[in-house]
Parts: sequence; structure tokens; C-alpha cells
Amino acid sequence: MSNRKKMISKFFGTGLAIALMANAGQAQELNNADQFHMMYPSASGSFLAGRGALVDRRTEKAASFFMDALGEDWDNIVLLDRAFMSLMASGQIEEAESLAKRLIELEPQNELAALVQGVVALKERRYRSVESALAGSSKNSLFGILSNVVLGWSKIGAGDDEAAYALVNSIDQPGFQNFLVFQRALMADVGGDRNQARELYAEAQKSDPYVVSIVEAYSRFLANIGEFDAAQDVLDNFFNRGLTHINIENVAETIAQKKRPGKLADNVQEGAAELLRGLSAALSNEETSDFSLVMMRLAAYADPKSELIAFSLAELLEQAERYEEANDIYQAIDRKSHYYEASLIRISENLRELERADEAIKKLNNIVAQYPDNISAIIALGDTLRTEERYEEASAAYTKALDITQGKRPVDWHLFFIRGIAYERQGAWPQAEADFKQALKLFPEQPQVLNYLGYSWVDQGVNLEEALGMIETAVSLRPNDGAIVDSLGWAYYRLERFDDAVETLERATRLEPSDPTINDHLGDAYWKVGRKREAGFQWSKAKEMDPDEELLEEINAKISDGLIEVAANGDNG
Repeated sequence: MSNRKKMISKFFGTGLAIALMANAGQAQELNNADQFHMMYPSASGSFLAGRGALVDRRTEKAASFFMDALGEDWDNIVLLDRAFMSLMASGQIEEAESLAKRLIELEPQNELAALVQGVVALKERRYRSVESALAGSSKNSLFGILSNVVLGWSKIGAGDDEAAYALVNSIDQPGFQNFLVFQRALMADVGGDRNQARELYAEAQKSDPYVVSIVEAYSRFLANIGEFDAAQDVLDNFFNRGLTHINIENVAETIAQKKRPGKLADNVQEGAAELLRGLSAALSNEETSDFSLVMMRLAAYADPKSELIAFSLAELLEQAERYEEANDIYQAIDRKSHYYEASLIRISENLRELERADEAIKKLNNIVAQYPDNISAIIALGDTLRTEERYEEASAAYTKALDITQGKRPVDWHLFFIRGIAYERQGAWPQAEADFKQALKLFPEQPQVLNYLGYSWVDQGVNLEEALGMIETAVSLRPNDGAIVDSLGWAYYRLERFDDAVETLERATRLEPSDPTINDHLGDAYWKVGRKREAGFQWSKAKEMDPDEELLEEINAKISDGLIEVAANGDNG
């Protein structure tokens, strides 16, 4: 029996396992959770339907199916865990907390279940219950560390600030120290300990000067105590790096008017919510997206009024390609919110991702007409037009944005960069080159710009030594970016340093194994060093990776005739 059969048999019996495998083709054709449920109207059918709903990314439906299954087998730890996680992922925190109690009865060391109990108690200001749920949590695991910090927040709520500081200070797990310094700063700020807050905010900002939440909290703190110039220095350090964020811009506007902006967190519930939001944001990559979503849902429960958390939750749903769910959240943002215009833009961008580009462009044009100075809307319109290969219209949109900003802000490097791309795609290379150079004047070591301009020069066979230097700098800044490493390998190829090209392009394919252009380049390099059989294999691999029509034509020619014959017909090999 296969491993898959054994797993199904373990929970539902051998008979059902065999039946499922016999019907695997039919189930594959249906590929729909509700139809699974119709096929198997039982606990096992509900379980399968729940799994199918998770595959479809319908977490609320999955939770419903798993709860149905659990109703017939309350002691099944697998069903409990699936139902618990699905409830968490769909934002049904109070329902998940009821399962957390049962999970802990069956699995006393379940740290996530304990954390959920602690957060629910903290929100309800039941600080003794937080202690009961979280006291003794591990200080060496992720959920254990979170639990200890939540417990620290409960001690702030109970008025025992020193115990809170001591608890957080006792966590010495490597990699968390900067994060914990910021949490202690927030605790001191909420608790009214200005001296401690100032010292800790300064330490946090020194370690992570470009983290949005740190910049915002520290500048707010300084402005709240009347130190507006010092607050502006913190903001300028962020802006001068070429960075921007809606929260920072909003706080900067208030501080410029010499007004006190208020604290980032006014109470322990908001502080704990920021803990959960911050960790979710820090870990929101492909490998941890499910965990990030669960933590963000928990943050939204702890502080349901936070627009930042709502916006961040929608962003996580976007990362998971759940664009319609994200738009539901954006559409609920109040018109008076400083996130409102940004939410309209995100809705339009998600329509583009849903392959409704015409609708997105129409909405963006309406937004620009209503808010003619909204640079983000103009840029989003340009990006959507560029995605649709309407390059002249895209460059016109970017020009409109630059007319507003005058192209002098450090962050405007990005506008020059994307307009340069639009120019390059429409064949206006002199304008493109000028924009790339202007972007580098504003941000001299921006790796994307260094790579794009350097690669363009390499591809044209001009300024090769200067291009090589630029790309080497980009690689030093982004050593694990396969596209940038590919550019370096291609520069070596153009300079006829073929052995170096092979070594570098092999590394690029390890970083980006499914990129047709990189695999095609490696095939060319293999050909040049006499490894012709490997070259043919590499070109064949590239052909299978869905290259665009132009590249596919070149690859087919090389597979048929080899690189030398193609080069004779004008190919860049």
C-alpha cells in the first residue's frame, strides 16, 4: 500500500482508502470540495471536502466541513487540528479558541492553541487568565516566544511593568533581539515610562532604521513629547533612503504641522496586536504564508479597529492570490481613512491580476480624475498599461507622475526606472538610458537599476566593462537573485570569458531553475566551451519553460542548427 493509501487508511479504514483510490480519477475530474461532500456524505466525506476547500483556498468553507467531520469524532486530533487551523485562517478566532481548549486537553504542549487562549483573554482584559494560559511557555520556540511577549503585555495591563520588562528581557533566542527591543519600547510607551521608551526606541531605530513600524512609533513618540525636529530627523532618515509608506507619509504630514500624532499603540491590546502584525509581516514569504495569515488574523481580532492590520491582511491575501477576498477587505475601508485612496488603487490592481485589465484601467482612470495628485494611482495606471504592453501610454502616465513630484525626491528613482522600462520596450532607447542614469543619480547603488542598465548595455554589446562593473555591484547587493546573477554570466559571455560565464550561469539556474532565458543563456555558454550535447539539453529545457515567441524561435533554431549557424544569421550568440 502506498504512503498516501496508508495515511487515508489510518484515519478512515482500509475499505474507504481503497474506495478513494479507485475513485481518484473521478475525484480529480470533480476537483471541487462541495462535490466531494456529495460523493461521501459522512465524516470522511466532510474531511475530504475540507481538504478540497483548502486546496481551493476557501478557508471558511474548509472550517465548516472540518467542523462537520469533528462532530462525529470529537477526539480525532487530526480533525481537531485541521478545524482549528481553518477557523484561524478564516478569522473565526473565538470559534477557534473553543477548539483550542480541547486541543490542549489532548495535546498539552500545543503552543499555538495556548497562544490563542492567551490572546483572547488579553483582549477581554482577563489578565489572570492570560497568566494561566501562558505562564511557563517555552522561550526557545516561535509560538513560545510570542506567548511570553503576550504575557508581558498582560503584565503591563495589570500594572506590573517591571515584571513585564523582566519577562521580555529573559528571552535570549538569537534573531529575535531587535524585535524584542521594539516590543519593550512599545510597552514602556504604553505604560508611560518616557525615559525607558526613548532609550529603547533609539536602540530599535539604530538596529533597524528602515522598518516602517519602528520609524512610525519612534517619530510619534518624539513628536508627542514636543521634540518635533528630532522626530523629523527620524523621518528624513527613512525618506532619504528612497523609501516611502502611507503610514510614514501620514505621520510626517502631522509632524510637519507641529501637531502631536498620538502613540502607535494606546493600550495593551493594540500593543499585542502590533506584536502579531509585525511578526506576520516579517515572515510573510512563500514558505511561511499560512503562518503569517494566521498571525495576522489573530492581530485583527486583538485590534479590530486597526486599518493597518486590515490593509496588511488584504496584502497577505493578495500574496496568496486570493484577490477577491482582498478586495472585500479593501472595499470595507472607510472613505475618511487615509488608506481609502490606496484601497481603491489596490482593488484596481487586483482586478488586473484577475485578468480584468480593461476594468482595472477604467477604474484607475476614474481614480486619477477624482484625485489628480494621487501619484500612487497614476503609477498604478502606468503599471497596468505597461502590463498590457501599452508602453507609450504607460510612459505618459509615469511622466505625469514625475511632473507632479518634479523628479527630485530620493524615492523618485523608481519612477525614472519604470518609465525607462516603458521607453525601452517601445524602442526609445536614448530616453530609456537617460532615465536609468537619472535613477542612479537619485539612488546610486540600486541593484535593479544597475542590473537593468548593465544588462541592456551587455545585450547591445556596448560599454561592456562599465556594464560588468555595474552588474558585479548589483550581484554583491543581491547575491541570491537569479536574474541579476544571470546578467553577470551574460556579461562574461559577451566579454568572451566563457568559463566564467558557464560557472556563473550554472549558479543562476540553481537560483532560478525554471527561467527560460537563464537556461537558454547557459546553453549558449556550454556551446562556446565545447559542451555541445549539454548545450542542446539546456536549450531543450528552456523550450519546455514557456518562453515568449521570440525566444522560442531562437531556441528552436539553435536546437536545429546549433549556435554557430544562428550567430551567422545575426543572433546575439
